[in-house]
Amino acid sequence: MRKKSTTRRDAILQAAFTAICKRGYYETKMDDVARQAGVAKGTVYLYFKDKADLYVGIVVWLIGQARAMIKEVARTEQSPSAKIQRVFSSWLEQLVSHPAAISLVFPELSYDRCAFTNRFREKVLPEVKRLIDDIAALIREGIRQGEFRAVEPRLAAFSFLSAFRAALISAEHHPGGKSAPQRALDIFFYGIRRSV
Repeated sequence: MRKKSTTRRDAILQAAFTAICKRGYYETKMDDVARQAGVAKGTVYLYFKDKADLYVGIVVWLIGQARAMIKEVARTEQSPSAKIQRVFSSWLEQLVSHPAAISLVFPELSYDRCAFTNRFREKVLPEVKRLIDDIAALIREGIRQGEFRAVEPRLAAFSFLSAFRAALISAEHHPGGKSAPQRALDIFFYGIRRSV
């Protein structure tokens, strides 16, 4: 019975993922999910108390898939660098094949048609682009002065923001731990690979 329950739950998650990727979170109704999964609406509610619970379920399910892929790659006879490259490309390929999945994993990048996300896109994203341009200008200066190796400045700016995000998350989970944010910045500057 447990196996059938897990299979049905996964089918509902897959259906919800597909429906939300097609229509967006706010436009997708629980009826749409039930129809896509081939179950009664009440069956969806047996597994998920509401749409927010279903959303969390989808994100946890996607992370579970990523972790399963990472464990599979970890068992291969490749170098750690090759394993990380494979994880990166496999995970990226999986998410890029469902562009709307990006907004599920990173809701701040959502392009749903609700008023909040429209306002966010219109008012905040242009500011974020300017922020990226400013960081890229600093990186360009470092390249010109020979302090940084020649890299694509805008991509490096995105990497900087990712390191910053990692530092914020780390600081939230380890309050008072000043070294974790600094380590995130060190990873941005020095990477994880030893110099050859």
